[in-house]
Amino acid sequence: MPQRDAEPAINVPPVTLALIVANVLAFAGLRLLSGDAAWRAIDALGFVPGRYSGLIDGGGALLYSPFTYQFVHGDWAHLAVNMVTLAAFGAGVERRVGGFSVLSVYLLCGLLAAASHFAIYPTGTEPLIGASGAISGLMAGALRVLREARGRAGLAGGGLLGLAVVWAASTVAFGIAGMPGDGGTSIAWVAHLGGFVAGMILFGFFIGNGNRDDQA
Repeated sequence: MPQRDAEPAINVPPVTLALIVANVLAFAGLRLLSGDAAWRAIDALGFVPGRYSGLIDGGGALLYSPFTYQFVHGDWAHLAVNMVTLAAFGAGVERRVGGFSVLSVYLLCGLLAAASHFAIYPTGTEPLIGASGAISGLMAGALRVLREARGRAGLAGGGLLGLAVVWAASTVAFGIAGMPGDGGTSIAWVAHLGGFVAGMILFGFFIGNGNRDDQA
């Protein structure tokens, strides 16, 4: 009888998997530090708006923190939720547009999410951390991929727009009221929305022209 190839234990495309590993390793590295050292590292790697408005000294963090903050998480729950979401949306999108495009959009959406956060909170001194802004961009890309697939199949895509509206509304609500069951901890809803809008725009270049970067 013919032998069927065994399914891989982890069926996640390589670039999405690499992003998950990078986030987990960054979190593990910070957990190895003592309390004060960990906080200093988070402050250095996180995106602090006040550095860019001149309120506090920025130093070298002005150059790297808009990217490094995307790989820093505050606790296990924060990391776990983001990594599950990254796997869910990143995998499908990577199979459609390729790994290089996913990496590029992930980083750019994270960058534009930070820019959105700065636009609303230019004097903020608390570090913005987490991959949520970048992942919001991938979520937008996933919705565009689904819309394209439904369009080719002759199906209406109105439900996808409704899903985006519901997600945006819930993001704003949780950002203002705080996450339930978590002591009212707020989320950076402006960064989430900024990353989502950036993803909607950026993925138009990759999906609209039908390119797929299989080289990555």
